[in-house]
Amino acid sequence: MINFMKRCNISLLVFIGILVLGCNIPKLNTASINVVKIESGSISGIVLDSVNNLLAFKGIPYAHPPVGELRWKPTKKVDNWEGVKTCEEFGASCPQIDDDNLIDNMSEDCLCLNVWTTRANKSEKLPVMVWIHGGGLNMGTTSRSYYNGRYFAENGVVLVSVNYRLGQLGFLSHPKLSEESEHGVSGNYGYLDQIEALKWIKNNIASFGGDPNNITLFGESAGGTAVSVLSASPLAKGLFHKAIIQSPWLFGFTSSTAKPNVLRLKDALANLPNAEKMGADWASKYEDDNDEDQLNKLRALDALKLTKQASYYETRSTIDGWLLPDYPEAVFNKGLQADIPMIIGTNREEGFYYWKYLKQKTKKDFIESLIDFYGADAKSVVEMYAKSTNSLDELKVAIARYITDAWFVEPSRHLLNGMAKMKSDVYQYQFTVPNRMYPQLGAIHASELTYVFNTLANDASEKDKAIAKTMMKYWTSFAKTGNPNQQGLPFWESYADTNKNYLEIGKTIVSKENSECKTCDIIRVLKVNRYK
Repeated sequence: MINFMKRCNISLLVFIGILVLGCNIPKLNTASINVVKIESGSISGIVLDSVNNLLAFKGIPYAHPPVGELRWKPTKKVDNWEGVKTCEEFGASCPQIDDDNLIDNMSEDCLCLNVWTTRANKSEKLPVMVWIHGGGLNMGTTSRSYYNGRYFAENGVVLVSVNYRLGQLGFLSHPKLSEESEHGVSGNYGYLDQIEALKWIKNNIASFGGDPNNITLFGESAGGTAVSVLSASPLAKGLFHKAIIQSPWLFGFTSSTAKPNVLRLKDALANLPNAEKMGADWASKYEDDNDEDQLNKLRALDALKLTKQASYYETRSTIDGWLLPDYPEAVFNKGLQADIPMIIGTNREEGFYYWKYLKQKTKKDFIESLIDFYGADAKSVVEMYAKSTNSLDELKVAIARYITDAWFVEPSRHLLNGMAKMKSDVYQYQFTVPNRMYPQLGAIHASELTYVFNTLANDASEKDKAIAKTMMKYWTSFAKTGNPNQQGLPFWESYADTNKNYLEIGKTIVSKENSECKTCDIIRVLKVNRYK
């Protein structure tokens, strides 16, 4: 009994000592589940669901800020830091026009990415999906609510979204910039950012439970453009293993209704512009071309004044022979693109989205723009699209149809045919669900985004929610295996240039053959003749 009391007293004294002196007894650190060690230091994220270990890490720097003398320079690797960097909020959006004041935080120091995962600090190897946002290479940011990556993470992948330089700051070509480059080129800095982000992901994603050897790159509109460019770029080979190209904005060679939006760096055909001349014309509005210190003065200008408060800058991708060897269509046609599984698709009424942005508001304007683009060959295109337009409503339909076909369907078809020659499978889709806000316009450009990310508004119908969940299953199954099919889903046949299989994703989801674009072949021939 005495020995028992002694033991109790000793235990009591030890317990009191712990309380009073704070002895170095190991403690359960519940906060550590959201701290991850990466190459450049440690970061902390936010716990979204502790039961399922769902975490989000936002605003992670993946590159050195492209400011000062690094403006219009290739992306530089991020510096290391000490301690734990808090990454619980989105980083700054890259400078851009923001007429509606929708972006709270905008800065040239914007090269950051975001990660959603359920397997941080685990040895598991989940497939990784990397999202490149759209916005015409001029606008956009990863902080949009409809790009929420949690639902991808809940479906067994690690989702990463990437900010990249935009507009003048991201894509300016200029003779003096080419002269100072070790590669003799300029422009495409936003694409170099994306490549640096992919390198970061390859080196760090294992800390988040991701597999660096199973990365799917996907994007929409200008993001689809980026995926296409990187698939065609020798600089990005091996950095991703699958690709999803949604409504790529690039290959119709148009940004208004007539102007090419892929330019050669130099020595273009005599009647075509080139990227360096376009950049020099823009720069001369700010600083004198004859000033030897022109570049330094341009680099000293306020980034927000150059973008947010400036008139719209018609951003171009540049065929520079280094990052981009040729028009992406030409690269695909030659079989020089990455031989990886792909999904490529468009929305049925893409073109209705652009009506409010176009200058062509009359039949005369529309015909003149077609003649400006196609020259002497324009007659057949005018016959196909403009001849029978006698009212404003008919004109809207005609222009929307032309934009859908020439900017999206025809070039996507060409990419599909190029991929059909490769060993890897390619899958085509057509999204036909009418836009929820403007159903009378049909499945306009970008309508599929809230379905792909499963971020529909709470008042969405059960049918729409079911479509979103199905698309999520297709996209994540493709990321996992290179094949979008899984048990319980309508079968999606891979594309072949003989029967042109595709999946219609609409109120019903069904595999079909012979995706139609009666005018595509004509548009293709005329475009090649114009820009060969």
